[in-house]
Amino acid sequence: MNSLGDRPASSGGFTSVELIVAMAIVVSVFVFTLAYLHTIVRRERMKTAVREIYSLVLAARMQAVRRDANVVLQIDLAKRELTTWAESAPANFVRDASESLLNAESLPSLVSVRSISGPADGADAVAFDGYAGDPALVDRIVFGSDGAIVRPQAANSCAPRRPTTVTGDVPSTSVNCLPTGCRGIYLADRATGGPNRNLFRISVDDFGRVGKASLLKWLPPEQGGNAGERDFVPPPWKWVD
Repeated sequence: MNSLGDRPASSGGFTSVELIVAMAIVVSVFVFTLAYLHTIVRRERMKTAVREIYSLVLAARMQAVRRDANVVLQIDLAKRELTTWAESAPANFVRDASESLLNAESLPSLVSVRSISGPADGADAVAFDGYAGDPALVDRIVFGSDGAIVRPQAANSCAPRRPTTVTGDVPSTSVNCLPTGCRGIYLADRATGGPNRNLFRISVDDFGRVGKASLLKWLPPEQGGNAGERDFVPPPWKWVD
């Protein structure tokens, strides 16, 4: 018979090995939960930031209709600022000293304004370029008094195509921006290119002159998009975390 001093440690509680294992499990669960919450918070912040910019586009259109005048929303990539003003006649799509601001907002730090075709900032990051025969007039959406846009003239700012194939992942309300790209403001949550980013497109008048704004998300072929296309689709969206 064992004496009191020979009683196994497990008969009165946890052994040291069991305590270490239990602590390791708790730490692992905590780290996993923390990482998951960080991902969810970052995702929701990106959604909010993109929708705020989308709201600025809608507000600019409303101002054009209300004022019965051209209203310009310009995205200054260097200053990371969006500004809106109403044009005085004759319209030149440039903010003159006599034209007061209607709105000015900074781009959220979380958002990267990125080219559709690569990681670098550039002309295609805001593909609303070329007005009145002037290729220097770039990175601005011009709304007419009817709420539709004044069509940008640059090749990179054309209207999108419809997807060649409609599927469960690519519904009929999607767009295809190949081969030369299409007009839009392109916003990403990563500075890197390729499919490992969540890339959004905000645009106006995708199909027809109705002034309708759209907020779509890139769906690479490896996530269900059509092969050979650059499809942007409405929600519900697939995410890269």
